[in-house]
Amino acid sequence: MIAFDIHIHTRRYSGCSFIQVEDIVDQAKAAGLSGFALTEHGMRWPDEEMEILRVRAASKGLIAVNGQEIHARDLRGRSEGEYLIFGLTRSVTEALCAVDLVKTVHDEGGILIAAHPYKLSRGGRSHYYGAGDLIYTLDLDGIEYCHPDHSEAAMKKVRTAMEKTGLPGTGGSDAHKILNIGSHVTVFENPILSEEDFLREIRAGRLRAEKRNSG
Repeated sequence: MIAFDIHIHTRRYSGCSFIQVEDIVDQAKAAGLSGFALTEHGMRWPDEEMEILRVRAASKGLIAVNGQEIHARDLRGRSEGEYLIFGLTRSVTEALCAVDLVKTVHDEGGILIAAHPYKLSRGGRSHYYGAGDLIYTLDLDGIEYCHPDHSEAAMKKVRTAMEKTGLPGTGGSDAHKILNIGSHVTVFENPILSEEDFLREIRAGRLRAEKRNSG
C-alpha cells in the first residue's frame, strides 16, 4: 500500500504545532507510511533544509514532499478557505482571493487541494474553516476528504462534491502532534518515487483517502 500523509505541520515553521522535525521520519515509518508532505501555514520549506529532510527520509525508504497551506481571502478580508499547495518553487506570500490563488499556482505548475472544506468553525453550522461550497466554482486538483475535523456530515458533503466535480478526495492528518501523523492518509494506486510522481498521480486522480486509527 502506497500511503502518504499529505497534511503535516512542524514546530519549526508553524507555531501552532508541537511536532519536532527530528521526530517526523521515525513516526512516519512507524505508521507504515510510504511518504509524507510538509504543509506549513503560509510558507514552503527552504530547499536546503528540505533536502536534508529528504535524505533522512530516503534512508528509511520514505519520500518527503515540500508543500504549503495557504489561506485565501477576498478583497474585504473574508476567508475563502485554506488550500494545500504542491509543486511550487516558492512560498506564496501575497494576499490572494481563491480564484487568483488557483490561477497563480496553476500558472507556476503547481496543484491545489481544498483543505478540510467543511470543517466547522465556531461561527455556526454554515461557517467553515475551509472553502465550503466554494469548491464547486474553483479549478481545483483535489478535495481533502479524510480529515480529523471532518464529521460524517462533512464527509458526505465532500463525497457529493467529488461526484459532481470529478475531483479526487485526499486524506491528511493535519498533524500538530507527533502521534497523529498517519491517522488520515492518501493511498496511491501507483508507486511514488519522487515529488514529480506525487504531482502526476494527484492530477490523474489515481488515489483514495483512508482514515486509520490515531496513535
